[in-house]
Amino acid sequence: MFTQCPQCHTNFSISDQDLTAAGGKVQCGKCSNTFNALYTLSKHPLSNSEPAEILEISSIDRLSNDNIAESYQLTDTLTPQTASPSKRPASLKWSVLGILLCALLFTQASYFLSDKLAQGYPILRPWLEQFCAASGCQLSLQRAADKISIINRDVRSHPTVPSALLINITLQNNASFTQPYPLLKLSFFDINQTLLATRAFQPAEYLSQEIDITSGFPASKPLSAVLELIDPDKQAVNFEFELK
Repeated sequence: MFTQCPQCHTNFSISDQDLTAAGGKVQCGKCSNTFNALYTLSKHPLSNSEPAEILEISSIDRLSNDNIAESYQLTDTLTPQTASPSKRPASLKWSVLGILLCALLFTQASYFLSDKLAQGYPILRPWLEQFCAASGCQLSLQRAADKISIINRDVRSHPTVPSALLINITLQNNASFTQPYPLLKLSFFDINQTLLATRAFQPAEYLSQEIDITSGFPASKPLSAVLELIDPDKQAVNFEFELK
């Protein structure tokens, strides 16, 4: 039987006894390379060219189990991996920067959208009022037309203008806050409740000129309003007010 050193490619003659002595582990007598003879075992020399000098088994040293262990013992010890520098400070920096950026965006959104937020989410108004007091933004008056009621009304023919009506109404803001003056819509119906005419009046059309419309309708304070208009139809017997 023959085997070949995988390092120097020298062919060796080897017996079964030599193969089983140390599990096939042998050491080349030429280059001292330790290898497993079983991996290159053949009946003839492995070299395709003119075979190198075939050495007898005396040139191959059989390895004992102890020598095998020693030959294959790792000589390099694992170097403990040095822990990479902690990235926590950098992560903390980016986290703080992200929080500051979010706070900045929230502040800008609150400034430019404060009025819409206050109208859409009344629960936020107290906070937004404090915010605007500090930042200089402005909130429009909170609107709740359903909190305004008509506590007195009177529709009659105009005493001095022919074919005209004189309308007196008294409004009251039942909300706990000042709100914008409402749009006043007046509709006329005939005896069958058929709509004959309708018209909407802006605050400037029914309020006295002495009233500052921009200041809003104070809470729990009655307000008198007067309207003068052409009688829409002699068949108009009913009327209806709507506040928006």
